[in-house]
Amino acid sequence: MHLRFSESETAFDYMLATQEDIEQHGKPVSLYSDKHSIFRVSGPENRNTIVTQFGRLLYDLAIELICANSSEAKGRVERANQTLKDRLIKEMRLEGITGIEAANA
Repeated sequence: MHLRFSESETAFDYMLATQEDIEQHGKPVSLYSDKHSIFRVSGPENRNTIVTQFGRLLYDLAIELICANSSEAKGRVERANQTLKDRLIKEMRLEGITGIEAANA
């Protein structure tokens, strides 16, 4: 797992986080995610595009993208994230972290 704070959730930020994770831990075999539009094409107006920019990056790196298909799988991910977010705020407060730059350091 990797954590990186950013102003908004963009493909560029996911690319940076992926790069940092690969540099620290090596290349994963697969990436498990939700069905956010950064990971997969959604909406009929975009059907002429088969893959997103982030999806192309994963393809080029030979990393399989697995999107949660069931509500149970999505629920497990969201429960874990909520628990981590709750603990994270408390830990940041204890460390005196108040901004994005300090949090990413």
